[in-house]
Amino acid sequence: MYIFYDLETTGTDVVFDQILQFGAVLVDENLIERDRIECRCRLLPWVVPSPSALLVTSTNVRLLDDPSLPDFFTMMQNVAKRLEQWGAAIFVGYNSMRFDEPLLQRAFWQALLPPYVTVTGGNSRFDLLPLIRAASLLRPGFFTVPRRETGKASFKLDALAPANGFTAHHAHDALGDVEATLFLAKKLKTGLPELWEPLASRTSKASVTSLLAPESPIFFLDHGATSTFASFMRIDRALSRQSHAILARLEFDWAGAGKPSKDNSTKMRKALRRIPLNKAPVLLTSQEIQLLSHLAPSTEELEQAAFLSSNPEHCLALAELMEPLETAQTGEEAQLEEMIFEDFATPHDANLMTQFHRSSFSQKSVVAQSFDDLRFRRLAIRMLFVQHPSSLGDRDKLNIRSGISNRLEGDPEGKHRYRSISDALRELNAASQSFASHQTDPIRDWLANRTAVTR
Repeated sequence: MYIFYDLETTGTDVVFDQILQFGAVLVDENLIERDRIECRCRLLPWVVPSPSALLVTSTNVRLLDDPSLPDFFTMMQNVAKRLEQWGAAIFVGYNSMRFDEPLLQRAFWQALLPPYVTVTGGNSRFDLLPLIRAASLLRPGFFTVPRRETGKASFKLDALAPANGFTAHHAHDALGDVEATLFLAKKLKTGLPELWEPLASRTSKASVTSLLAPESPIFFLDHGATSTFASFMRIDRALSRQSHAILARLEFDWAGAGKPSKDNSTKMRKALRRIPLNKAPVLLTSQEIQLLSHLAPSTEELEQAAFLSSNPEHCLALAELMEPLETAQTGEEAQLEEMIFEDFATPHDANLMTQFHRSSFSQKSVVAQSFDDLRFRRLAIRMLFVQHPSSLGDRDKLNIRSGISNRLEGDPEGKHRYRSISDALRELNAASQSFASHQTDPIRDWLANRTAVTR
């Protein structure tokens, strides 16, 4: 089973923006629809939407505070419940690895739900956009790829789907984008099964790891200055890494370059790739790619593969060049949304999350104070403030209101990573050059009213 899904959000910041609409369609292995879900929610009180996002998606600002809509946390609970009912599946999105996936993880986490739904419980995931790029490289003309004014190919869904015959596309609507993605997937599965089948079977970390096990060339869709297929080989097995693999590009002269040093390490890094194993990278064997194109490892590339295979210590030194560098601390206090990856929930706190969702509001306030992890206590209090503020004490409500005011007003010197109202107004002023006043004025009025509320 596959779950094709899409999100509509308040902007493009995967940390601080919020999901406003979720749409998904459950299909079988033949991509025939079995069920669907579409839901929308109100804006969280501490989130300021991007005016550009509202304008591009033609979102009516009245929807942001529509009392007939559920709150964000209720919507996420409903989504989690439906996905659980659907059972194990492969999640498919469009440009989802970069955007939808991290937003969805944070949304579940903030609602005190298991965050990694798409990669746990028998689920896996892949992104259709790289598959379409791969098809366009290996079989030019299979997809009609529109061009921008600059002449560069555009793989944006709202341009690509209509160019390939999808005439009912409601762009920037969650279910509309899901249907467009599903249409393109059906075209790919039917017309290029020799590409769809192997890649759709390698959506899990285990399947990708297994594919990279033999010490032989593999073709990888490499996103450098331009997307291209090139021959690589995995070189990092000695590091026993679990989440990533290091690939070496075989057109590089590894045998002649010598050991990594100050003089050649920069050049070597450019020929190395660090790829996540659980994000379904586009990898094809030599046999698979020859069914689609004329590509094959050259004699020189096979010689480089043989050199790397017979020199494990050299491979280890190369792989260590790609170890991530320590990130510098900015000195700014981390916001709650940024703390998702600090640690996993303990069994005690995971059990409390289940108890929290099953409790009455009066009981929830007691459970909220029982979490060992301060992050989950703060998330629970946030949720109660939105859903049932009377269940909180005066001190908690005061702290939340103060935090909301700080978020909306922002740091006077602009030293904040989230979007404040003044940030939104500057963005709206810039967007006013491209949009009519009847489109921008309602957003300006809404932001002005939002400002008044905080004063």
